[in-house]
Amino acid sequence: MDKTKTVEVKEEINLNLNDWSFKLQERKRNRMKLQIKLSKVEAQAFKNFAEVVKPDEISDADFLKSVFKIGLEEMENRLMSAVEKHAEENNIDLESLRKDAEYDTVEEMVRDAATSTDADANDTEDE
Repeated sequence: MDKTKTVEVKEEINLNLNDWSFKLQERKRNRMKLQIKLSKVEAQAFKNFAEVVKPDEISDADFLKSVFKIGLEEMENRLMSAVEKHAEENNIDLESLRKDAEYDTVEEMVRDAATSTDADANDTEDE
């Protein structure tokens, strides 16, 4: 059975992140709650987007998790590209640094450096 979806675009919708309401709550046992509130127009735009690209067999929750995960992966890729560009411009051998620090991959080294910096910043705030 062919399940094609037809979507009619009636107007252009600008998703302005500055207008979104984000709440981040630290929870017990190292958990976190992230809440994003969209306006009525933005919510409809997201529903329209999901209707077009979300496979029917995937739940809304799993689709949102996938969108979030893909966004995180894209951010990590951009960070890695920026690190590689900086290393190239400054004649830094990332592979040598990786071996010296005993990481399996450069990506693992960068990820650890990013999380260590965040943890260090949190430690100094507590002092």
